[in-house]
Amino acid sequence: HAYTMQYGEPFTHTGILDTWTPNDQMTVYAGITNGWDNFADPINSQGIANPLALNANSNAGFLGGVSFKNSDQTQAFTSTVASGNEPVFILNSPQNVGNRSIWSNVYTNELNDKWTYVFQNDNGWQFNANTPYSNVGQLNGLAQWYGINQYLFYNISDTLVAGMRVEWFRDNNGYRVFGPIRNSWNPGKSVSGFQGNFFQATWGLNWKPTRNWIIRPEVRYDWYSPDDMAGARDGTAPLPFGPTFGTGDGGAFGNRYGQLYGGCDAIWQF
Repeated sequence: HAYTMQYGEPFTHTGILDTWTPNDQMTVYAGITNGWDNFADPINSQGIANPLALNANSNAGFLGGVSFKNSDQTQAFTSTVASGNEPVFILNSPQNVGNRSIWSNVYTNELNDKWTYVFQNDNGWQFNANTPYSNVGQLNGLAQWYGINQYLFYNISDTLVAGMRVEWFRDNNGYRVFGPIRNSWNPGKSVSGFQGNFFQATWGLNWKPTRNWIIRPEVRYDWYSPDDMAGARDGTAPLPFGPTFGTGDGGAFGNRYGQLYGGCDAIWQF
C-alpha cells in the first residue's frame, strides 16, 4: 500500500453519508462518522490525560467533500475532509485526546483509451499529540503529515492493466509512521516513530483472470531520509528498515535507509 493509505488516512468509516448531485458534473458529500477505523467504541474520558479537553468523550466526526467531472467524464477532481476528536497513541503513557483532521485531494485524467493518470495529495493534523519531535515555528503539541502520490496506468487488455506509483510522504513529527510491534518490544529510541521523508516507487500488474479474481504482483523500492541524519548515522536515531528483532548492527531498531520488495496478493470479489 501507499504510505498515504497505510499511515496518512483512515481505512474505514462507520456512520451516515449523504450525497447531493446538483448537476451531471458535480457531487457534494456530507455526513457524520464514529471517527477513524472505529465501529462503535466511544472515547473513555476517564482514562485519558486531558479529560477536560473540548468534547473529550466524543469521537463524532465530520466527513464531507465535493467532486467535479468534465463534460465527457474523462477528468475528475475530488476534495474531501474528515475531522473529529481522536485518542493520541503514546506508548506506555496516558493518552491525550485531540482533533485529528485529514484533507485529501484526488485528480484523475483518462488520457486516452490506454493511459490513465492519477494525482493524490493528503494533508493531516493531530492536535495534543505532544510527540518527542517538533519543528521550529510549529504549534506546540501539533503533529503533521502530508504527501503526494502519482499513478500511471496502461490498459494492456480487458483483463490486464500495468501500473506505476511514485510517492513522497512526510511525517513531520514521527507520529504516523512507526512499528508497533518493534516499538513495544524495544523501549528507548524505538518508542517514537520516524521523523522525516519517505519515498517509494512501485511497478505492478492488475490481472483479472475471471470476474471474481484480481491478482496483483508488484516490485517496490522504499527509501527514507531522516531529519536526524547524524543520529541515524551514529545509531542513536531509529531507521525503519532492516531487522525487526535481534541485537547488533542496528539490531531491533533497524539499520537500513531503504529496501527492495517483491510481492503478490490475490483478491476474491463476491
